[in-house]
Amino acid sequence: MSGLFYQLGRLAGPKIRKARWAYLAATAPRQEVIAAEVKVGSDMVRALQDTIRFSQDESSNTIMHIGDSLAKCVGKNSRPFSFQCYIHDQPQAFCLPGGIIFISNAMFELCEQNPHRIAFVLAHEMAHVIEGHVMERMLKNALIKAVSRGGHFQAAATGTMGQIGIGFLEKAYSQENELRADTLAARLSATAGYDPAAGIDLFLALQPLEKESFLGGYFSTHPACRVRIMQLRQFLRAFPDK
Repeated sequence: MSGLFYQLGRLAGPKIRKARWAYLAATAPRQEVIAAEVKVGSDMVRALQDTIRFSQDESSNTIMHIGDSLAKCVGKNSRPFSFQCYIHDQPQAFCLPGGIIFISNAMFELCEQNPHRIAFVLAHEMAHVIEGHVMERMLKNALIKAVSRGGHFQAAATGTMGQIGIGFLEKAYSQENELRADTLAARLSATAGYDPAAGIDLFLALQPLEKESFLGGYFSTHPACRVRIMQLRQFLRAFPDK
């Protein structure tokens, strides 16, 4: 998935818009930061129109319905979450800045149309957006040079980016973010009325695919399924009513 983000970064809108986001993150009210983030995501969606095929079958309606039920439980997040199913032979899911969530039809099929599994996948990607992981990744992959050239790096270091620290430069943090998103996905799924333990079922289904070469890129940026299963089980043991 890291390669996909690299390509999206190249296809996105003007670099000045992305640099403006980084600057706003240090100086502007949260609503302005989110608005700028949504603009970046919108640019990337326009770029995607010519690179992937969107599914038009019933799976899209199911995904949107489940996604909307999750979005209603987010609270005052302010991002206009949207959900799309795209055609791909690999089970994948990813998110774009501003709350745009994508899930492949292969991932939908792996979930066996189980709404609880689908909810966990969508909630996991939503968690990345809510926690700022998606923009953190964008900064790491594309924005740092633009920010430094624009003279905003020093100013940004005293604001939100300063709170992030240099973590967004370290690739290893991506796996930490994945584990964090798993626990937040379990919590959000439960809040929306779905079974958070479905995440364990999902990783059990994914586990046999870890050694498949065609999924090597996806799993290279994600913790091993056994690690994610172990963490979720530990989290759910302490979770209310679980």
